[in-house]
Amino acid sequence: MDLEKARQILELDITATRREIREAYRRAARRWHPDAAPPDQQAACHQRMLEINEAYQRILAFLETYRYRLEELPETKEDYDSWWHSHFGQSMGWPNRPGRRPKKT
Repeated sequence: MDLEKARQILELDITATRREIREAYRRAARRWHPDAAPPDQQAACHQRMLEINEAYQRILAFLETYRYRLEELPETKEDYDSWWHSHFGQSMGWPNRPGRRPKKT
């Protein structure tokens, strides 16, 4: 099962915390557990519960192998002029780029 299908089965957004994943699993398990189903629907609920368990295990496996960046990013903000120069200044060479006053002659 791929990660996209697992998210769809548990009805998760593209971003979710571990708590939200656990709550989605429990919500689905309460809804589809075969013990709570009428006798004529127990086979269908059993199959659905197998899918839910597989989806939950797939997401947990993804979380266990995901690599986190364990470093705090600096909170300094780059000023507009240096950002513009680093992205466009060298290749464009515009004398009157946005954010800069034209030179007085």
